[in-house]
Amino acid sequence: MPHAGASDHWERLWASGLAKGDKFDVGGPSATLLGALRRLDPVSEGATALVPGAGRAYDALALAASGFARVVALELSPSACDAAKREIEASGHPRAASVEVCCGDFFRHTGAYDLVWDCTFLCALDPSVRERWAAAHRSLLKPQGRLLTAIFPIDASRPDGSGPPYPLSLDLLHRLLQPAGLHAVEVRETLPASEQHRPGGFSGEAETALAVWAIGGLGGG
Repeated sequence: MPHAGASDHWERLWASGLAKGDKFDVGGPSATLLGALRRLDPVSEGATALVPGAGRAYDALALAASGFARVVALELSPSACDAAKREIEASGHPRAASVEVCCGDFFRHTGAYDLVWDCTFLCALDPSVRERWAAAHRSLLKPQGRLLTAIFPIDASRPDGSGPPYPLSLDLLHRLLQPAGLHAVEVRETLPASEQHRPGGFSGEAETALAVWAIGGLGGG
């Protein structure tokens, strides 16, 4: 595996010529993120954001469009990084220059961000690295930063170990993030259909929840 918890399954899909809106590619920004952005306080000047497992960087572009001065779209897959760069260039968005595509290992990434958006990243990682995932998120947040998590796929019919993508739950994220020093400041267990995360190739019954986390609580100051 290229880095801890990563499967070469994803690079094979990207390298095979993954089309926009196919399989796990949404074809645009996640509806879950767009809903969350509508509720966020105004973005402060100079604010930064990180999107691990950014894919074609649709969500990174949406964060830049909402006012973040610098958005890092972090991807392990070289083919995905190439696709993200092409998407950003083709977007013609006036804020496109605020997005930086970084091809690298999440567990080696350093920085301090005002916001981190985790959407279909945790579910792509092997369960053996989940505690490391939580600790890494804690280390990447500024003291007043926020971690936004799209908890997807929530599918009680699937065994916990079936993946990738692996099924998630709000309870699982609480058990991972609270010991790492993060506590939930907003939880939306039931999202309207207009805010459900829906990859282009999705045809199942899995649901999406949203949780926002801040530094503090069990295990941290």
